Amino acid sequence: MKKRLLIGTMVFLIAALTACGGNKEANNGANKGTSADGNQTAVTEKGEYVDGTYKASYDRKDVRNWIAYVEITVKDGKLEKAYYDYTNEDGKLRTNDEGYTTAFKNANKMTPREAFDQLGENLVKVQVADKVDVVSGATHSSRNFNELAAAALEKAKAGDTSEATVHLYDDGTYKVEADAFDDHGWKPFVELVVKDNKIESVDFNYVNEEGKLKTDDAEYKAAMEPKSGTYPQKYTEELEKQLIEKQLIGDVDVVSGATTSSNNFHALVEYALDDMAEVGDTSTKAIKIEE
Repeated sequence: MKKRLLIGTMVFLIAALTACGGNKEANNGANKGTSADGNQTAVTEKGEYVDGTYKASYDRKDVRNWIAYVEITVKDGKLEKAYYDYTNEDGKLRTNDEGYTTAFKNANKMTPREAFDQLGENLVKVQVADKVDVVSGATHSSRNFNELAAAALEKAKAGDTSEATVHLYDDGTYKVEADAFDDHGWKPFVELVVKDNKIESVDFNYVNEEGKLKTDDAEYKAAMEPKSGTYPQKYTEELEKQLIEKQLIGDVDVVSGATTSSNNFHALVEYALDDMAEVGDTSTKAIKIEE
């Protein structure tokens, strides 16, 4: 009876030891991954990001001819540093632009460098882009920062240090108009189409309270052309053509004889791109046009 009990006890102990050994091996396996060559490699438990430096930028210049970018540094699996700024085709940084810095500081009681550093510090604290709070006075930059940081962090998850390129504009049709008729009874408007992340077409015109377009007004043309050397049908087409060819409103020249309309065109297109196409907002907007 005791012999049977002893044998049974030994069997139980052997089974228990085997089970413990199996669990240990399983646990070791759980802490390993498979590398590209098929070998098992240790998976870090320090954070969800792979150590390295990651950068993300937009695919084109914005309406002020700057390109926003983010550069982040990951150490020990966690985001250690985040730097945000804008650069131009000459390699200059926007935070070094005296005019921009002065205007920003006068409006917000801080420099753009201080605002951008605040965004970077906030990201380091929360470790994820969609939880970064907007910096007061830098709403637009905060929006861009979050989008670019999210793209850079996706690269960091995979350990891919190639630069992430983000489309600045979303495809769609964007319409913006003045919020009131001018002294002559006309209201300017722009309808702009973005396709494949480029400006495909743009329609610029004026409409009166009866719904008539300025480009169809023969009397207006007859009165304007002798004095200005241009007329609505002509200058609107010139402005539209420039924008399609150059893709940058900042590079669109004022049409001689149509300075006010050229300025209106710039204001409307800037808003359509900066405040609508960047976020994919296709609802019709009305803005105040400064004369």
